[in-house]
Amino acid sequence: MEQRETRARLGAQLTAARRSKGWTLADLGHRTANAPSRLSSIEHGKINATVDALAQAGEAAGLTLTFVPAERLEEVMSLIEQPPTETAYPVPVRSLHDEVFIPDPSEDEES
Repeated sequence: MEQRETRARLGAQLTAARRSKGWTLADLGHRTANAPSRLSSIEHGKINATVDALAQAGEAAGLTLTFVPAERLEEVMSLIEQPPTETAYPVPVRSLHDEVFIPDPSEDEES
């Protein structure tokens, strides 16, 4: 894998983590003491950032750097890029109370 692809992949993961927290580049910059322009360059894979800079930005956004065997990279990427699983109940489930008890008739119906 080319280093450019690696930088782009890591940058995309950092961008996604930052955005999931609702942070701007400036917010991440305050947490890492990096300029937003530098973080933008890292996120877009434009610079060859040091491991320390990547680790610092990633940790601030809740990520960690780790090596993955090349033959398992596709499997790992599919795991971390999967959309959230939907609930087993696609429609709201009525409560047991609603299912068992009959509503009281209103006063108008009693007359």
